[in-house]
Amino acid sequence: MGLSAQQAKRMEFHGMDIEGSRFEPSVVAPGSSKALVLGGAGDRGLEIHGKFIKFTAIGIYVEDAVIPYLSPKLGGKSVEELCEKELLFEEVLSAPFEKLVRVVFLLPLSGPQYSEKVLERIGVQALYTDVKDEHKQQFLEIFKAQNFPPRSSLVLSFTETGLKVAFPKGDDILEKPAAVIEDKTFADAVLATIIWKDGVSPAAKVSLAERLSEYF
Repeated sequence: MGLSAQQAKRMEFHGMDIEGSRFEPSVVAPGSSKALVLGGAGDRGLEIHGKFIKFTAIGIYVEDAVIPYLSPKLGGKSVEELCEKELLFEEVLSAPFEKLVRVVFLLPLSGPQYSEKVLERIGVQALYTDVKDEHKQQFLEIFKAQNFPPRSSLVLSFTETGLKVAFPKGDDILEKPAAVIEDKTFADAVLATIIWKDGVSPAAKVSLAERLSEYF
């Protein structure tokens, strides 16, 4: 289901600047020809010794066709309802459209630190309990030799067939992924650590709810 010309003209998804990192209004996912729009963006951080430390900036991109798909289910609901009851995020997770997350590192992190933390979060989720060990191991291998200095970035692309991972240099999204895990359940589990209950960036989730709900 696509957008009518009138809807497309009415919908505008502007780019966003988060902690000095630019998230463009639209991107094309690695290995894809579809342009995805910036659904929302925000920082991710933790309170350490009474001070909020920001580790990453996260941008969430979706196909614009997700708007007419979700409107009948979510139209008329407030941003608070969409966020507090996880309504939007569960629907986005299950919607049969491509999604992409760009992570910009504000503080240095190693690839193993990042991948282990993602798997740790998958492990405490009630939503995905049937993730296979072989895909976890594959995910760890992809990040084994990576290092993320400040301002470096990572792209995770989620499709109906699995997860694509890319490590762009600079702000450009690469045409081809560095690695692919061909398992939709694993891909959904990774996306859930970002946008589902207790997702890593509440700010990005609120931003996604505010920007998408304008068009429901």
